[in-house]
Amino acid sequence: MIKTKLIQLLIICVITSFAPVWANETEKNSRDISRIEKYLNGITTLKSRFIQMTDNGERLDGTIFLNRPGLMRVQYDAPSPIFMVADGSFIIYVDTELEQISHIPISETPLRALISKNVDLKKWYKIDHIKRGPGTLTIALRIKKSENSDVVRLRFSDKPLQLRQWFITDATGVTVRISLLDVERDLDLDPRFFTVDADMFDKAERGQ
Repeated sequence: MIKTKLIQLLIICVITSFAPVWANETEKNSRDISRIEKYLNGITTLKSRFIQMTDNGERLDGTIFLNRPGLMRVQYDAPSPIFMVADGSFIIYVDTELEQISHIPISETPLRALISKNVDLKKWYKIDHIKRGPGTLTIALRIKKSENSDVVRLRFSDKPLQLRQWFITDATGVTVRISLLDVERDLDLDPRFFTVDADMFDKAERGQ
């Protein structure tokens, strides 16, 4: 009995000794989450070149356009036949070679953090961790209440906060890294650039 009480007392002492550290870390995380949300909500329009790399070394280059809230276009350089558009409700994936168009609700993708109105990370995501490095801040997010188990990590340069990269890791462990280059903000972007004609392939066959 005495031995059991001593062990319990030891555990309590260990826990209470770390409590201030945990509390400070929680406060720091909350501040950083608020900073990230403020930064993302402050983006109106953005254009950037990007490099996309996969674990197997495959590289694709292209240009990304954001028109928040809700609109995005990812245009890969030729010869890739792929482009993606967010129209406010869906991520629309277009393969011009296979003549296929697919729709995925924005709320079920990691990209919700970049393009949705009034970004609320704690509401939408389980926050796996926040890491701080020399001049960098990285947050790892997992979508709540979704069959999608992808993890997205947003990496920022710090002071001032600027989005530099994001990483998407799927359920099989494969990671895609997107690095932003030559970022431009507050541009005039034509809203028609963020639409996809559902009949585009039929019209092409008819020569329209």
